[in-house]
Amino acid sequence: MPMITPRARTVFIHGRGRSGARAWPLPAQEAAPDHVFLERTGTSDQPERDADRVIDLLTTPGHVVGHSYGTVTAVLAAQRRPDRLRSLVLIEPACYDLARGGRYVERHVRAMAPVFAVADDPDVDGPEFLARFAAGMGDAPPDLDTDKAEQVAARIRTTPAPWEVDLRGDTPRIVPTLVITGEERSMYEEVAAALAAKGAERLVLPRAGHRPQDTEEGMAAMRDFWARH
Repeated sequence: MPMITPRARTVFIHGRGRSGARAWPLPAQEAAPDHVFLERTGTSDQPERDADRVIDLLTTPGHVVGHSYGTVTAVLAAQRRPDRLRSLVLIEPACYDLARGGRYVERHVRAMAPVFAVADDPDVDGPEFLARFAAGMGDAPPDLDTDKAEQVAARIRTTPAPWEVDLRGDTPRIVPTLVITGEERSMYEEVAAALAAKGAERLVLPRAGHRPQDTEEGMAAMRDFWARH
C-alpha cells in the first residue's frame, strides 16, 4: 500500500486586529484542511511566544503567512526553525528592525514611540490611548464605544513595539520569501525594499491598501508562490 504524504500546512498569522479565520476571509472561504489560522491567546500578541506556537503547528515543513504586526512573529518562526518552512509570505511587513535608519521607518518610530511610552500610564484611558495610537499612524480615531475601546487598547498596550523585537536580516536567504505591499504606507514599502535587497521576491499591488490578502491578485500571488515551493 503506497504511503500517503500529508499536505503541507499553511499557517496564517493575523495583525493587530481580528485573529483566526476572521482575519483571513478569502483563505478561510476556501475551507482547505491544510489552512491553519492562528488564534490570539491571552490579552495580546507576543511575537516571541507566538513564533513557537507557529513552529509547533508545522508538524511537517509548510508555509507561513504573516500580516502587518504578524510578520514579526512569522520572521521569528523562520529564524528559529527554517527547516520547518517551505516558504514565508510577509504582507505589509511591520518588521521595522530590518529597516532601521530608513527615512520612513524612523519617522514612524518617532511618531509611535511616545504612544508606547504611555502604555502603562493609568492616567491615559483606553479611548485616549487609541486616539494617540491612531494619530501616530496618521489615521482618524476609531469609532468605538468606551468598553470596546478599553478592550482594544488593553491588547495593544501589552504588545511589544514591533521595532523592539530583534530580527535577522538574512531570513530571505534561508527561507524563500515573498513580500506583498499595497503601496499605501511608505514604512511598509521601505521594509519590503530591505527584504528584497536580501533576496525576497517583492510584489506591489497598487491601491490594495493595508490588506492585499483581501484581493484576488494577492491570493493568486500566494498560491503561485506556494506552488513553486
